[in-house]
Amino acid sequence: MWRTDRGRGCAFAGQPRTGWRSRARRSVGYGLTALALACGETGPRRGVGADMAALSGSSTGAVEDVGAERAPLQLTSVGPTETVVIALRELPEALDPLADLDPWGQRVVDDLLFEGLVRRWPEGYPWAEPALADRCAIEPGDRALRCHLAQGRTFHDGTPVTVEDVVYSLESWLGPRAAKLRRSHGLDGLENVEVFDGPSDELDAGRWIRISFDAADPLILERIAAMKIVPKSKRRGRKQAFSKEPIGSGPMRLAAVDAEKMVFERTDAVDPERTGARRIVLRALPDGAQALTLLRRGEVHLVAALSPDHVPKELGKPGMAARFNAFLRTPPIYDLLLYNLREGAQSGPRLRGALAESIPWARVDREVYGRPGLRPAAPVDLDPPKKLDLRAIAEGDLEGQGLEPWLRAADDEADVRGSASAAATLDALGWELDRGVRRRSTGQLRLPLMWDGTKGLASDLSGLLRGAWREIGVQVPSVTANWGYLIKPLSAGTFSLALARYADSSHSDLHTFFHSRGRGNITGVDDPALDAAIETLREARTPDLRREAQRTIADRLGELRPVTVLFAPAEILLSSRRITDLEFVDDLPRLDRLGLGGEASDALLR
Repeated sequence: MWRTDRGRGCAFAGQPRTGWRSRARRSVGYGLTALALACGETGPRRGVGADMAALSGSSTGAVEDVGAERAPLQLTSVGPTETVVIALRELPEALDPLADLDPWGQRVVDDLLFEGLVRRWPEGYPWAEPALADRCAIEPGDRALRCHLAQGRTFHDGTPVTVEDVVYSLESWLGPRAAKLRRSHGLDGLENVEVFDGPSDELDAGRWIRISFDAADPLILERIAAMKIVPKSKRRGRKQAFSKEPIGSGPMRLAAVDAEKMVFERTDAVDPERTGARRIVLRALPDGAQALTLLRRGEVHLVAALSPDHVPKELGKPGMAARFNAFLRTPPIYDLLLYNLREGAQSGPRLRGALAESIPWARVDREVYGRPGLRPAAPVDLDPPKKLDLRAIAEGDLEGQGLEPWLRAADDEADVRGSASAAATLDALGWELDRGVRRRSTGQLRLPLMWDGTKGLASDLSGLLRGAWREIGVQVPSVTANWGYLIKPLSAGTFSLALARYADSSHSDLHTFFHSRGRGNITGVDDPALDAAIETLREARTPDLRREAQRTIADRLGELRPVTVLFAPAEILLSSRRITDLEFVDDLPRLDRLGLGGEASDALLR
C-alpha cells in the first residue's frame, strides 16, 4: 500500500580552462558552488547541489585496485545485444551516495547501484514511488512522513536490508558535518530520523521509520529519494574504500573497474523487466574522434557529449540519420555573477543592468570558455533534451535545429556598444566619470568581487570582468579566499558581487536560493510575485503545472536580475539507433532503462 493522502496520517576556484568539465561538475544536487568550479570541492547535482559553491577551476566481490596491472577487460560473457557501452570523457571518481558526486556518478548511484525508501517519479504528485519502502504516508502539516521497510530486500552481497541499515544511512544526513550534503539535495530542513512501531493496527512493528523536517515542505517524499540506503557494516569506518567498492540494493552491481572502464551487471535477484540491458559499460574516451570512430563501428552505443570541434560537421555527414540519433542537451548548470540586493550601489536594478550590459560576452566565450554556451536570463532549466533532425542538418538547416551556439560568431562590436550603453546608464544615475573613476558626492563607485582566488577559469573570468568594468570607471577589487570562508559573508549578505556555479535538478523548486525565506537566499531577493511562483511550483501536481510555474519563475528572475548567467553549457549526445528506451533525467540518460534492439530500432525520447 502506497499512501500519499495527507489527511490520513498517514567555487569558482580555478582549474585549467580545458579541464572545467572534470572539476567543475564534480558534484550534483541543488546548489551554488564556488566558481572554482569545484562546487564543493565541491563540484551534482546534483554535489553541485543546494550548496552555493566556488567555481574552481562491488558488491559480491572486491573491486580491483585501479592502479594495479591487469589484463584487458573482457566483455564477451554477455551477448552483443545485452551490453550497452557509453563513452564518457572521464569516469566518475566516486560512487558513494553519501559523498559529493559528479553528474554521471549521481546517475549511476540513482539508477543502478542504490535505492532509497522511495525513488523519484516525474509523472506527477507526490513525485516519488516506492523503492525499499512498500508504504509511505505524509503526516498532516507536511513536516514529517512515515515509511515502512519492505520485507525480503537484500544488498548485492546477499545480506538483508535491515532497519539498522536504514537508520544508519538516514542519520548520516544529520548533524553539522552533513550540512553540505543536505544543502546539495534540498534537504536543509531535515530534522530527525527515528524508528517507531507504526499504526496500532500494524502487525509488522519495528519496521517503520519516521523522518521529520523543521518546516512544512510539500515535496518531502521527492526530497528523501536522494537518501540512499547503504549496508552499515560495509561502509562504517571504511568510507573511502566503500566509494570504490559500492554495495547497494539497486538493479545492477559494480562487476569490474579499471582505469578505462566501469562494468555494471544486472543482479540475479532483480526482475529482468526492471532494467533494459543486462550490462552497462562506461568507457573513458577523452578523444572525441576515437569515440566517434567506435560509435560508427558499433563498439560504443552512446557518446555522452560530442566534442564541440565535431559540431555541426559530423552531424551533417551522409548516412548519419540512418544510423544515429542526436539530442541537444542543456544541463541545469550555470556560472553566475551574484549581486547583493540588500544594500550597496549594486542593489539598484539599473546599475545591475549596466554591469551586465558591459560584460564583454564575445571575449568571455572566446577567451575563458573556448566553447559555445547559452546565456539565459535566469538559471532555470526550461528546455528538456531536444531530438535533432539529422536529415535537416545534412540539408543545411542548422539554425532551425537549435545549433545557434555553435554558429554564433564572436561580436566584438556588440561588446563595444554594450560598454557605451552601460556608461550612459551610469551617467544618468549620477555616477560621473572623474579621471577614469565613477564618483558621487558619497564617494567612488567601488564594488568588491568575491571569488575563490586560484588560477584557472575563475581567475580568467574575474580578470576579464574587472577589466571591462574598470574601462567604464567602476572600481572592482578582488576579495579572495577559500569557499569555506567566503560562504560566511555571502550568507550574511555582506558582499557586493560574487562568482559562483549553480547546479540543480531540472525540476528544482528553487526555494532554497530565490525564495525570500530560502535558507540559501544569498542575494537577498525578496519579491512577493517570485515567492508566489516558487510556492506554486512546490504545490504543482502535474508536469505541465510544474513547467508553467518554472516559466513564471524564470520570467520574474529575469526581471529582478538577482544574478547574471555568465555561461550555461549546451551539449550534443549522439546515440546508435539500436538504443531503446532512452529517457532523460536532469539531461542525462536514465541508465536502468537503456537497452539495445535490432539495427532498425529507434531511440525513444520520453
